[in-house]
Amino acid sequence: MHPPILVTGGTGTLGRLVVPLLHEAGHRVRVLSRHGGQPSPGVTHVTGDLATGEGVDSAVRDVQIVLHLAGGQKGDDQLARTLARAARQAGVRHLVFVSVIGADRVPLAWLRMNSPPSRLSLTPACRGRRCAPPSSTS
Repeated sequence: MHPPILVTGGTGTLGRLVVPLLHEAGHRVRVLSRHGGQPSPGVTHVTGDLATGEGVDSAVRDVQIVLHLAGGQKGDDQLARTLARAARQAGVRHLVFVSVIGADRVPLAWLRMNSPPSRLSLTPACRGRRCAPPSSTS
């Protein structure tokens, strides 16, 4: 069985959407949050704090992939640094950092012109590869 994927911020706005998708795609998921959460089949919750580092080392233990979705208005760089340090020490192979910092400063027209419509899929058929977006047949 594959090691779980650790998701920081798995109880937050984005994490609540991502965690079920990972599980539906066949992954075991470990969610790191400050207040824990309700376990469900294939999803475990661990308590930790990226600001203090408490619980982070044990959260990354035996994990190969970390999806970092936790963030806030201030201090994101320190939270990411704490996580990256623990992940490196634990031998984590992939650290995916998702952030919207500065997204409000990128003109939408520039994104439309410079970003081809594609998405990264977690479904078994496309796992880890770019898959063409669903075609509309209207």
